[in-house]
Amino acid sequence: MALEGHDVCALVWDLLVADSGAGGVNTLLGGTPTTPGRIYQDQVPQAASLPAATVVLVAAPDTLTLDGTHVLSSVQVDVRVIGSGTSYSTIVPIARRVDVVLAGAAGTAGETYSYRLGRIDLRRSPADDGGVSYRQIIATYQTSAHPTP
Repeated sequence: MALEGHDVCALVWDLLVADSGAGGVNTLLGGTPTTPGRIYQDQVPQAASLPAATVVLVAAPDTLTLDGTHVLSSVQVDVRVIGSGTSYSTIVPIARRVDVVLAGAAGTAGETYSYRLGRIDLRRSPADDGGVSYRQIIATYQTSAHPTP
């Protein structure tokens, strides 16, 4: 069974963590060339420092042939950059760098080959948790992905 959505999330996470040079996503989020920074799958742990980023599967609908054979999935992944406070200024440089890293990226992760990633949506939104303010920028990336033979 192909799990293209899961594999594309892994590819996106790997690409962000690998961006560990000066001004790289991983560097901006506290990582080093040998240690992942605050880039998480699905959610930021409660005790984690901010800013941080998450990689979340949005959708991965299948494309099937007329006889029901699975061909590929059109995968959508959200990358959310979140920071504390009421200003976007600390997370904008990180979100810009995420787009530099992911725009047009392709590759293999798990059992899946992902074609060119492209951003299809960008949102920003405030959040509040018990009177503590946060800001987040959420970019949705899409790619066609198919199982590797």
